[in-house]
Amino acid sequence: MLKPVYVLPNLVTAGSLFSGLCSIIMSAQGNYAAACLLILLSAILDALDGLVARLTNSASPFGVQFDSLTDLIAFGVAPGFLMYTKLDAINSMADLPTWAPRMAIGVCALYTICGAIRLARYNLQADSEEKLHFTGMPIPAAAGTVVSTFMVIEQYIPSEATRALHRALLVLMVVLSYLMVSTYPFPSLKGLKRRLDRSFNGLVTVVFFVCLVVAFKEHLALIAFLLAHGYIVLAVLRVMRQKRALRHYSPGAEFTFDDTDGDEDDENDNEEIRS
Repeated sequence: MLKPVYVLPNLVTAGSLFSGLCSIIMSAQGNYAAACLLILLSAILDALDGLVARLTNSASPFGVQFDSLTDLIAFGVAPGFLMYTKLDAINSMADLPTWAPRMAIGVCALYTICGAIRLARYNLQADSEEKLHFTGMPIPAAAGTVVSTFMVIEQYIPSEATRALHRALLVLMVVLSYLMVSTYPFPSLKGLKRRLDRSFNGLVTVVFFVCLVVAFKEHLALIAFLLAHGYIVLAVLRVMRQKRALRHYSPGAEFTFDDTDGDEDDENDNEEIRS
């Protein structure tokens, strides 16, 4: 029998897909500010479609697959093409080696391909995916890192193109590609929300963050940049701490991060081990 297709959450997903496609068009036309905002709009709609599906009890296998295809366009193709336009612009203004245009195409294609692999792996793990962390960097977070970096460059870095900037962006795209297909555990919003809900410090953290945004609203791009890159640093430091603890207690053992059931008891056990 055919599985039911629910209109409301998939309509939100279609809006996210439409925003991603419009971002690609804006990047091709040179309207980079609009392209960045459209990717951010896709991220908001991507978060809302799951919420709408849960509130209306209308989740379906079709919605899962449709959401993954949308994420590939909005957070894989659109940010990759956006960054390629920036690298190509730098190449046209700066005196770069002849391999620079081919390298720009290569790293941006690598980002999109690794994003597709990340989504395919997530679909295979949809029923058993960790509730407190993700295996590998989520593709929306990678897209947010690309967009925030692009916005910071446009706002704070002088218009003169340099080799250093070109190489830094190439390295960024390669690092994001690797993190998406890695097995590093990245914290999820569900796990963060659970931790904030259970402590008074969570309320203080939220209030502090809101005040920070209001006070520095002219520098929202910089705040987003720091949050995106801080998320990466947090995940990498977490892995390094786990590996160091594992070598200390069990020399020669392989590093694993098994937290798939998401139960409170397992979470408390993991906290004791980490401490």
